Amino acid sequence: MKKILFSIFALCAGFFAQAQQQSLGPSAGFNYAWLSNRDNTTGRPSFNIGLTYTYSIIENGGLGIDLRYSEEGTRQELNGVDLTTKLNYVRVPVKFIYFFGQLENDFRPKIFAGPTFGMLVGGKSEIQGELGTIEVDSKDYFENLDIGLNAGVGFNYRIVESTWFNFGVAYTHGFTNVVKSGPESFNRNINVNLGIAWGF
Repeated sequence: MKKILFSIFALCAGFFAQAQQQSLGPSAGFNYAWLSNRDNTTGRPSFNIGLTYTYSIIENGGLGIDLRYSEEGTRQELNGVDLTTKLNYVRVPVKFIYFFGQLENDFRPKIFAGPTFGMLVGGKSEIQGELGTIEVDSKDYFENLDIGLNAGVGFNYRIVESTWFNFGVAYTHGFTNVVKSGPESFNRNINVNLGIAWGF
């Protein structure tokens, strides 16, 4: 009987210990995005907002998945014409995370990398010239799906028990051509994100 009770207790303890390895919370940040392979381009400052989830597989390793609304695109100047391309994505970065330090440490630096998937959900592109401004729907000219690689550094800081402040700086490098016709272009993005996550 004692062995059975001990086994039940061990299973329950393992379950709750595993549950404490998960965290979920809101995240928001600053984007500096541009499109590659285009002349006279500059980055477009914008923002992203969403949720971040982390499951720590081991003390120093974990898997993270974010769900974000992310405004991206670029700015370009050609022969006196200013073009602002706005690409609004629902983006899902998948992150393999390495945490430095021990689980009991309040401050834990981290590095992460993994694929990122973006679904284009909207955005308007503006062409400004001597005759005025023309606005077009970006979805008419850009592909619906973007696939790339996301990598970065940051840290988690324990505010109180089971509550973490998250900080990360990441670079996104798109691998798929996002233009439906014309010269190929690929998404590039540097983002700085802050968030709060609660363990459960």
